[in-house]
Amino acid sequence: MAAKEKAPKVRKPDYIGAKKFWAWESRELSDAGMMFLMGYFMFFCTDVLKLDPLLTGTVLAATRTIDGVTDVLFGYVVDRTNTRWGRGRPYDICLVGAWVCAVMLFLCPVGWSTTAKLTWVAIWYILCNAVFYTFLNAGEGVFMLRAFTRPQIIKLSTQGAIATSMLGFSCGVLIPQLVQKAGKDPGSWARLAIMLGVPLALIGLCRMIFVKEENEEIEAVDEKVKTDLKDIFTMLGKNKYLIITSIILLIGNTVSNMGVGVYYFDKVLGNLGIQSIFSAFSALAVFALVLLPKLMKKFPLARILIVGQLIAAVLYLVSFIFYNNIPILVFCYVVSIFATLPGVYAGRILMVDMAEFNEYIGLNRMEGTMASVQGFMRRAGSAVGAFLLGLALKIIQYDQDATVLAPITFWGLRVVMYGVPLISALVQAVLWTGYDLEAKMPEIKTELARRAGKAAPAEEAPAEEAPAEL
Repeated sequence: MAAKEKAPKVRKPDYIGAKKFWAWESRELSDAGMMFLMGYFMFFCTDVLKLDPLLTGTVLAATRTIDGVTDVLFGYVVDRTNTRWGRGRPYDICLVGAWVCAVMLFLCPVGWSTTAKLTWVAIWYILCNAVFYTFLNAGEGVFMLRAFTRPQIIKLSTQGAIATSMLGFSCGVLIPQLVQKAGKDPGSWARLAIMLGVPLALIGLCRMIFVKEENEEIEAVDEKVKTDLKDIFTMLGKNKYLIITSIILLIGNTVSNMGVGVYYFDKVLGNLGIQSIFSAFSALAVFALVLLPKLMKKFPLARILIVGQLIAAVLYLVSFIFYNNIPILVFCYVVSIFATLPGVYAGRILMVDMAEFNEYIGLNRMEGTMASVQGFMRRAGSAVGAFLLGLALKIIQYDQDATVLAPITFWGLRVVMYGVPLISALVQAVLWTGYDLEAKMPEIKTELARRAGKAAPAEEAPAEEAPAEL
């Protein structure tokens, strides 16, 4: 008998493939290392370079304001890019430049004058963030939407986030120990930056090398439309969902970029190395993303994010009360991450929906421009956060050489560490109540399909299989 022919294997809509999956996530690991390292930069300036906190915060705020301006401009450039490598993919090469600049920041000569040191900081900080990372941020969303379909993006937002977060948290465990060991020695800080920068820059380039822009549906749209500068202002006036999410990013990044944690651990808890304990346990929180696809089937994403922020607010209050109880602080830290982590990775899903909403109201998709607008708000929040930290340290009379905290410093660090995030969480919860785009997506998809002359797309179910089954 003739052998039966095997039926062709039908892959699920969210199938990615292990090579493409890990190549894409390589940049996430590199970014995580950069985030952890730069989280100590303000501390490096005040306690190693001996710079005034308020002056340093003002300079960093000014440079980050420049970042925000370039974000919008570079997003416009990305939206009009057309190369054989694609639209967003070529800009991943900027990762190398970003790491070079980050290393140079930690090579600042300690013996220079205050003006010279601040000038050094400003130059390399602007190049790192306002040029290289701005292009990276502007190109990332464009790259993703042209490399993956919506079901695949949902998988990257959940399972991919779990995989790379586990690797990223290794940086969170390792770096605090290296920082504690480096102490106030400039040479040790320089070696730390180089030791992290070289391998993470090379690892992060795997995304550009191995992932191609091959979403044919998006490419077809690209051939038909070109973004004009006036479209940016039209979109800002018509897409309220971009405004809501951007304001939330502004608030969240203002608080997260204040970076008071390093001062709190060093002065209130007495040991920077304790941060490794928090990072080690926080790895458990990433499994919240396993529940996200299931929760999204039952509840609107905005409702999930609202509840998460309210839970976080309660935990910040508990942490403020039990300010030096390590087990309670670790528990609150892990659960607050568990509650709010879906919001960190939901941006990818929301970006797809907002791009389709732009099409629905007669605009171009404008993913790069939207990513840049949100990047602007991140940078603005980062600028405000840096300034507020410097101002707060000045007000609470922070002394880097003090062995015993003054009462105003002690209470001030507690308020900035837990009181400010509590208020931020409540405000974000209120803002998410105005995001109702998810309920409108079935109608939007049907209309877009009608315009394209296609059948209405079936409802997409988020992937639930384990990362090993990619």
